[in-house]
Amino acid sequence: MTERRQTARLRSLLGARACYNQRRATLDCVVRNISEGGALIVVSDTVILPADFELEIAQRQCSYQAHIRWRSGTRVGVSFETAAEAPATPSLDLETRLRLAERDNARMKSRIDQLTETG
Repeated sequence: MTERRQTARLRSLLGARACYNQRRATLDCVVRNISEGGALIVVSDTVILPADFELEIAQRQCSYQAHIRWRSGTRVGVSFETAAEAPATPSLDLETRLRLAERDNARMKSRIDQLTETG
């Protein structure tokens, strides 16, 4: 079998998350091997993953813009468009998510106060 990859892949067993639909939808997956240019991930065969998504690997504190190259059952081969260290791009995302969580928390506290006053 001829190796077509530009860089060798390293075996791994990393938990990851595929994020898509402007990060509104996520899917847990497992990275079985990885290189600078791509990875083999394993997902549930019942899930339809879009052609382009963000692959977030918390253990390595990085995320990649991924593009599906092939799929066979639960195994999906992806190539990486760009790699970004976690503090670079997700920091803004974390700030946004924190603000949204704080806003939701304030709304819930307000609703709890309303419910306890009438009860």
